Amino acid sequence: MICNKGDGAATCKRGRFPARFPLQMRLSLGLTVWFAFYVALLCTQQPLSGQEKPMSERDYEREELGVNPYTAPSIARIFQQLDELKPLPFDQLSRTFPQPSYTSREQMGMIFGGLVADGFLLVECEKKDLVDGLGRILLQHARSIGVADRVMRHSASLTELGRRGEWSAMRMELMATQADVEQAMVELRDQKMAHLISLGGWLRGLEISAGAVEADFSSERAHVLLQPELANYFAEELKTLPPSIAHLPLFERIRAGINVIKIIINQTHPAGLSAAEVKKIHDEARELNLSIQRTG
Repeated sequence: MICNKGDGAATCKRGRFPARFPLQMRLSLGLTVWFAFYVALLCTQQPLSGQEKPMSERDYEREELGVNPYTAPSIARIFQQLDELKPLPFDQLSRTFPQPSYTSREQMGMIFGGLVADGFLLVECEKKDLVDGLGRILLQHARSIGVADRVMRHSASLTELGRRGEWSAMRMELMATQADVEQAMVELRDQKMAHLISLGGWLRGLEISAGAVEADFSSERAHVLLQPELANYFAEELKTLPPSIAHLPLFERIRAGINVIKIIINQTHPAGLSAAEVKKIHDEARELNLSIQRTG
């Protein structure tokens, strides 16, 4: 990755892989937009040089598994997106936190990712009274996917920061929680689960963002939703699931819904998304998240 500074702002870009590289590596580039804000932050915090920093053994392991900054969405980018849509109608966008009573580990992984996105909304709307519940439910779901030790170290801090109304610090703690869970997936060599957690977070984040735009529509606000790289990435990633999982009714429903969203985003006319298209995206994302929460 190469980072340059110009006009006081840091920008980063990553070279494009040739077509002969494995699909997993080429698809990972699709998350560039999602991570642009996060990478820019990193570039401003580290000295710039004319050479790339050599990859560590851990970096190579992450790339080998397909778990890297381009496959585990940074919550910094989601915070920026929600910042652009303030004020957010919390009562319209919030939901009851899903309980950990799901039958498959894949389902629980997507639920966990969605709960982290719920945390974004809570922080953006500064809801002190919901912080305790979020911390507890995150820890319960973390146990269900085998990363309780990673989340436990952050849970108490998240709760205390929220109680004190230190929202900027709570943002950073959520970022650290996400990073620790990603690293746990690396250590478990569980590429599939890392991607499903990301998928769950993206779908819930999309539901929140599209709902905010629908509640107060303008073409400028709707532009925030135009992230075809993400829709395309997750649509392709679902094709790589093992047949025993891919053909389950839940994943067939998710595949069909994401394809609808992908078509809308990729075929948008020059004027941008219409109010009807935003509503369709919101409805599809909401229905997919409800499907993920259903048991049995």
